[in-house]
Amino acid sequence: MLQKNALAALIGAAIACAGAAHAAEAANPATTDDLPRITVTAIGSAFKFDVPATVTVIDRQKMDRHLVADIRDLVKYEPGVSAIGTAGRWGLDSFNIRGLDGNRVAILTDGVPASNSFGFSTTGMRAGRSFVDPNTLKSAEIIRGPASALDPSDALGGTVRYVTKDPADYLKDGKDVFMSVKERYNSADRSLGTSLTLAGGTPTNGVVFVADHREASALNNKGDISTSNYLRTRPDPLSASTTSVLGKYVHVAPSGREDNITVDIYRNSVTTDVLSALGQPGQTLLQSDKADDRATRFRISAGQRYTNIDLGIADRLEWNAYWQKSETEFTTQTLANVVSRRTTYDRTYLSDLSEKLFGGRLALYKTITGGSVEQRIAYGVEASRTTPTGSLGGQGRDVNTGIVSSNTPYMPENYPLRFFPRNDTDRYSVFAQDEIALLDGRLRITPGVRWDQYAFKPDHSDPYYASPFVADGLNDVKKDRFSPKLGVTYAVTDAIEVYGQYSQGFRPPLYSELAVAWGTTRLYGIVPNPNLKPETSKGVEIGIRGNGELGYFSASAYYNRYRNFIFGGYTLDRSQWPLWAQQQNLLIVMQAVNFPKATIKGVEASGGLMLGALNDSLQGWRIEGNLAASRGDKQVYGQPGWSPLNSVDPLSAVLGISYDAKTWGAELIGKGVRRKSRLDSDSIFHAPGYATLDLYAHWKPVEPVELMLGLTNLTDRKYWDWGNLHGGTLTNVGSFSGSGVDDAQLRNAQIERLTMPGRAVSASVRYTF
Repeated sequence: MLQKNALAALIGAAIACAGAAHAAEAANPATTDDLPRITVTAIGSAFKFDVPATVTVIDRQKMDRHLVADIRDLVKYEPGVSAIGTAGRWGLDSFNIRGLDGNRVAILTDGVPASNSFGFSTTGMRAGRSFVDPNTLKSAEIIRGPASALDPSDALGGTVRYVTKDPADYLKDGKDVFMSVKERYNSADRSLGTSLTLAGGTPTNGVVFVADHREASALNNKGDISTSNYLRTRPDPLSASTTSVLGKYVHVAPSGREDNITVDIYRNSVTTDVLSALGQPGQTLLQSDKADDRATRFRISAGQRYTNIDLGIADRLEWNAYWQKSETEFTTQTLANVVSRRTTYDRTYLSDLSEKLFGGRLALYKTITGGSVEQRIAYGVEASRTTPTGSLGGQGRDVNTGIVSSNTPYMPENYPLRFFPRNDTDRYSVFAQDEIALLDGRLRITPGVRWDQYAFKPDHSDPYYASPFVADGLNDVKKDRFSPKLGVTYAVTDAIEVYGQYSQGFRPPLYSELAVAWGTTRLYGIVPNPNLKPETSKGVEIGIRGNGELGYFSASAYYNRYRNFIFGGYTLDRSQWPLWAQQQNLLIVMQAVNFPKATIKGVEASGGLMLGALNDSLQGWRIEGNLAASRGDKQVYGQPGWSPLNSVDPLSAVLGISYDAKTWGAELIGKGVRRKSRLDSDSIFHAPGYATLDLYAHWKPVEPVELMLGLTNLTDRKYWDWGNLHGGTLTNVGSFSGSGVDDAQLRNAQIERLTMPGRAVSASVRYTF
């Protein structure tokens, strides 16, 4: 019912906006330095116009009013976008955009790429990409698909651009010091957080510091069994703390040149008593499992922007350079009873995953005006080097004899071990794009092209190559490709435009897909695949959107086709096993392989009706909603026919009504999600459909004080979020079925443990000095 109501609201808003569009005044033409027009919305985001793609922006105000604490909160009401990751110890990983997630989505913070997702459950090693504190952000821009030649071509799903806060956001003429403190609470994880913002100087020569700290417990759910074994449905006991610090200096010279330096630090610590892992029947019976994990990121970047230069080849220039280190460290302590040996071992696992990244980008812009044609040309280069390292160490102690060793049988394997070799990954890109405005700017044609070169360079002196798990032929891998793009927008009236785009994408295989090797006697193995081919995509999107005094609407349809789709958890037939796997009598051997083809198609629609335009007594009232539906299929390596692509989200609809006055406002939002019916295996849990209702309110009793309140899942509905069940890249190499679904569902886990929180309250208070 909620879905039908949301669709009706969208249709009504679209008709109303179309009728008002003819009477709307013409928008002023944008200059080369103007942002595309944005229509402000209440439900989560704003839509960019004048671009041949679906691009939305979530601003700081909406983050505050929706009390955003993590990436799931950030995109909760965003059509076609969701957050993925597992509950408990591992937490959130990254985003799903139009059915693709993990490393197929580019995440850029001030233009600096996030580290790659990596991990597989068999070793207790996972590293996600959620290394940004939302409280340091000014906005988040979401681009669907590899739509722009200016963005990475490996963003087959899309790009999330984080923009951190600037001094000019807080300073203005006559006010050279700013300070604010924000306290917040959320009952869903019993978290408490404090955020401090300091700024000093002037808008053209200032500095800003943002420091944030948050303490939380396990995310609550609707489970009710608290046993200390695998039958448990309550969350595992957990304590987490997150600390982030952002420092940025910005100087704007009289000539218009802008200089900036940014230091960004993020640290997350999680301690978990993994009671749900205990007592599972098998060759090894866990009696205790405790984990202490830490994730850190340090970034420093510098850049300049010249907004008014005369180089002949450019009238605007931007460059930035950056260095970043992301690291995830795991300490796992277990008491493991090995049934066949009638012995219990006290085992400590120490694992570390790290990525160092340095690189830079140079972009030039040129505006050419002649007669009835205007061109805005952008072109430039990018280069970066990524150096990952990863190892697993530890030791075991026989509790009966007291003997300590890092070898079998005291540990599952002879430690220390490497999963992939030391390596460098170099990337080089050249891009160019030309926006051609015709017919007084009503018709805009945007051709673009991007050339990417990728080079994977393993260190053959690494002890990794001495492992029996490593296949022959793992050498340097070099790939390159041109990816053309073409977009067209046409303004039917001053307030309605139609658009279409064609784009290609290119994602070469990562070190985690080419080179991961692992084996545990009589259990499982993972084989490298140096012959992996790059993924490529071709996609089309058409849409219509409008923006008038009465409201706004946007509707689009898309179709994307992928070739050589990389899948990391494919179970090999026994005839394909290497000799060492046969000798060790393994149960399962997995490998990253290329699926021949995959397709994703879908529709998205959004609309809003400003009721004040109908009657003055309704000033401040708005009704808004959106709808997203998609379908994905894949051809599996070595199998005939097509099967569902599990990563595609089920249909969702959002409908909300809000009121904003001068000092207060409120917003009631309903969200409905259809049952996840299309999965490639009947044994996988099909998450039922659900509907939730959320209420938000904000109030400024006096100018320095602002209060925010959120009441989520008001009906206390029991439900499962598909992003919480589908672990994306984090479980791509650990899924025993090769289905890409979180392995927790396939190892006797109680599905009730993966339910989302029931009714919860969150609140914040901010005081500005």
